[in-house]
Amino acid sequence: MSESSTLQCADQSASTECFDETVLPDGRTSEARQSHDHLSPRNEKQLNGLLRAQERVLDKMAKGASLTETMHSITEAIEETIPSTLCAFAIFDQQNHHVELSVAPNLPTLFVKDLENLNVSVEGMSADIRKSTVGSDAKFQCRELRELVVSHGMVPRWTVPIRNEQDLPLGVLGLCSIDGGTLVQDERRVIHAMTQLSRFAIEHERRNVALKSADVRFASLAASIPGVVYQRIVDQDGGMRYSYISEGAKELFGVASEEIIADPQALFNCHGPDYAATFRDRILKASRDLTMWDVEATIVTHDGRPKFTHAIARPTQLPDGSVQWDGVILDTTRIKEAELAAAAAETRTRDTIVESLPHGFVLFDSQDQLVTFNAKLLDFYPQLRSTMTIGASYTTIVKAEIENGLDVEGLTHDPETGAIPTPEQRLANRLGRRAQTGRNVERRLSDGRWILMSEHHSEETGTVILHTDVTELKDREAALERSNRELQDFASVASHDLQEPLRKIEAFGSRLKAKYSQELGEDGRMYIERMENAAGRMRNLINDLLAYSRVTTKARSFAPVDLEKCTGEVVSDLQVAIESTNAQIEVSKLPTIYADPTQVAMLLQNLIANAIKFHRDGIAPHIKITSQFHRRPPPGTNLIQHGQEVCEIRVDDNGIGFDMKYLDRIFGIFQRLHGRGEYEGTGVGLATCKKIVERHGGTITAESTPGQGATFIIYLPMNQGTVGALT
Repeated sequence: MSESSTLQCADQSASTECFDETVLPDGRTSEARQSHDHLSPRNEKQLNGLLRAQERVLDKMAKGASLTETMHSITEAIEETIPSTLCAFAIFDQQNHHVELSVAPNLPTLFVKDLENLNVSVEGMSADIRKSTVGSDAKFQCRELRELVVSHGMVPRWTVPIRNEQDLPLGVLGLCSIDGGTLVQDERRVIHAMTQLSRFAIEHERRNVALKSADVRFASLAASIPGVVYQRIVDQDGGMRYSYISEGAKELFGVASEEIIADPQALFNCHGPDYAATFRDRILKASRDLTMWDVEATIVTHDGRPKFTHAIARPTQLPDGSVQWDGVILDTTRIKEAELAAAAAETRTRDTIVESLPHGFVLFDSQDQLVTFNAKLLDFYPQLRSTMTIGASYTTIVKAEIENGLDVEGLTHDPETGAIPTPEQRLANRLGRRAQTGRNVERRLSDGRWILMSEHHSEETGTVILHTDVTELKDREAALERSNRELQDFASVASHDLQEPLRKIEAFGSRLKAKYSQELGEDGRMYIERMENAAGRMRNLINDLLAYSRVTTKARSFAPVDLEKCTGEVVSDLQVAIESTNAQIEVSKLPTIYADPTQVAMLLQNLIANAIKFHRDGIAPHIKITSQFHRRPPPGTNLIQHGQEVCEIRVDDNGIGFDMKYLDRIFGIFQRLHGRGEYEGTGVGLATCKKIVERHGGTITAESTPGQGATFIIYLPMNQGTVGALT
């Protein structure tokens, strides 16, 4: 068809005629510019045919016909209404990348086959399509389609675009003619109406496809959730129904979703009576307040399986005042069973640990309710067996202790009246003492055992009480006390009874030597000297043993000790020995520590005197005394940590030294590495040093190489407080 044969239409004219809005199914309204009364018989017949065609198309759409079937019906309607006209539809995909559907039912078979394989570029033709409107001159603007029509011996008439509200192309309607006739104005209106109907059909189909796709995705998503997706409507009067519930209800509750929608009570039959009894009130309150629904519940399915569920839903108020709940009911059985198994394992582990303790163990929570205890506790207190029940209060158990005579702490007499407190007063006193963060009380049981009760209380975490059998420790303490008394008795005997015979031996030996020296002869005088030497050694030994015993029996309280000043006084006391050996003593700056002043002086005196005594022949002693500060006890020192800060004292000499294999031996009492003929001494001095250091919570050791001197190293806590002497 030539350009001169293109349709002419009086567009943009106020008098332009169009169909009544009843023939425009896309929803747009248009005023009827021409009454049906003015239609010619031919036009009226054409209009009635068009209306019937529209009804057929809409009926097919309502019955779910495919888009292909719907477009076939539209094609037939056009071809029936406009004589000598054949048409074809090309429907684009939603991304406008290619032709998605071709419909040309009455065109030749070869043409239809070629049309199906036609490659039309939407991007290339969309600009031209936008120019082509019903009310303007337009060529057959799809080049590929025009060439195809011409190649099959037909005449191209018109191209009409099908556009959505965003003016994007949905497809194109192409009309062709065998006889080359032109379109009149009424026929153009038919084409316009059919184009709008085509648009409605395409968009309707795509909405259905989108809805079905969304339904499939939603169903797939709902099926993947370990539980149920639901929509519940709660009316203002309390009525409730399910508008949707996923098929997971069958798996979770054992009830089909159809049954629940028909009868919501079928769902609640799985819950216990307590849950069902309160559900209505709770859901009504949540609906009034529009608060989230977050509830855990235990159910029993219709086949008798216990399960755990967790329901979460969000409310939305509808215009009629009812509330729509969109939510999920999750099957938390595996999670809950895992939690219960973990809790049970934790309980078993805790019970195993608690039962393995060598102590009686009691634990109360922050509300003073008994949480757990072990069998060892009942071994100590069998009379509490009926009282020790989980959940019993702290007060109840303390009352039982008082009634059974176990709380000896409260039996102290009143200092003013001498009266013993009543059980009520003892209970009040015991509870009042809980303000302390820690308590240690010793108890003596009827079978003779001693129990140390250590209680730690916290308002936040509760109370832990350990009952420890310290009978062996108490026996050792008693033995130590006896040993100390015996040692004190020995010290008393050594300081008086043993000294007296020595004084007489020395006195009579001196008189015998002075008065009868000539008569005794040389052998007699030798015997007297040996007797005097033996008595002197005995006196030194007794004095050294007294010094050793007095480390504990005559101990003084700790006080600040200036080590530098103390060392200077010791050096002054040893001045005679220093001068006789030409010894050199270097004292570096030393700190002040808390210690027993007398014992620290004795410690330093023994070490310096030993360094002077055990010097090499012909070499003057050279002694250095230094110190070092440590914020924490050095590794390997095994300190009794009264304090974290530690003073290290080193006494170095250039004397004879010793073999390190004798290190442990030199600190033992009466242990000597040399005979009395080589070096004087009783073998008690270093043992006394060790005892002094240990009493101060420190350690002493030594390093040496034979012939190259020795270094004695002492570690002492810097600050042990001003408490009494440690025993």
